[in-house]
Amino acid sequence: MWSLADEMERWLKVMLEEAEERFIEIRRSELANHFSCVPSQVTYVLSTRFVPERGYRVISRRGAGGFIRIERLSEADLLDRLAEQVTGIVSEAEAVEILNHLYQAELLSEDASRHLDLLVSDEVLSLPPAVADRVRARMVLALLANI
Repeated sequence: MWSLADEMERWLKVMLEEAEERFIEIRRSELANHFSCVPSQVTYVLSTRFVPERGYRVISRRGAGGFIRIERLSEADLLDRLAEQVTGIVSEAEAVEILNHLYQAELLSEDASRHLDLLVSDEVLSLPPAVADRVRARMVLALLANI
């Protein structure tokens, strides 16, 4: 099903791919006009789709000279941010989310992502939950350190 948020995300990502730099700058009002929506919908897309965990940084300046700057994080920045999320324990859902971010950032292939999803599953680890969460955290940190 078509979604305005999906369409805006795709459009912005194409602009980022075509940009000579690792960033684009655009006015919130221009983006809202382009998609015939209110500025709060632009804010929603930026705050949910262009987050550091997905490999982006958004800088927003409001006011007359305001703009939105969307930057693609370097691989090292993305890996550092993901590693910061890992505490001593990582649930299966958290591990899968991190793997999904790596896939979306094209740091893992689809096959590798699928295989790693399986390896971090509770079913495969077959350990008591507290132990599985600690093992998973170590696995995720080792993966991030070796990408």
